[in-house]
Amino acid sequence: MQKKLEIKPKLGFGDLKFGAGTKEVEQYFGQPQETEKLDIEEEEEDVEVWSYWDQGHSVYFEKVDKEVCTNFETDNEEAELFGEKVFKLDEPRIIDLMVSQGYKDFEVEEDEPGEKIIFFHDAHLQFVFEEDSLVLVSWAVGVDDDENILWP
Repeated sequence: MQKKLEIKPKLGFGDLKFGAGTKEVEQYFGQPQETEKLDIEEEEEDVEVWSYWDQGHSVYFEKVDKEVCTNFETDNEEAELFGEKVFKLDEPRIIDLMVSQGYKDFEVEEDEPGEKIIFFHDAHLQFVFEEDSLVLVSWAVGVDDDENILWP
């Protein structure tokens, strides 16, 4: 099956929606090459990360009622965002693209020298740049002002 590599803010990745279970993700991407449990201080439940190094993706699962997908990351050069190959775009073009789609709540943070992260809060999406090149896109399921998950 040809997998769609379409980044869908607050919805999912290709045909996978946030809220998908481990079996659905495995059917879509196959067996992960690595799994890792993250112990996050402020969270009651651990987060499990499935990494697909050869495909350039990671899938994050959190236990809500059951273990479900809540975040994706990709560095795959073929990934698309609103019909554009996102890794071929520079910072101004990405900002223009997001704003044209109605996402206007963003901030730019410069972490280490040469590293910049653009956070689009209203899309629950971030773009990571190193030396002015996009190296990673990370996005999550939407939440409301009270931190309730807005499943697609």
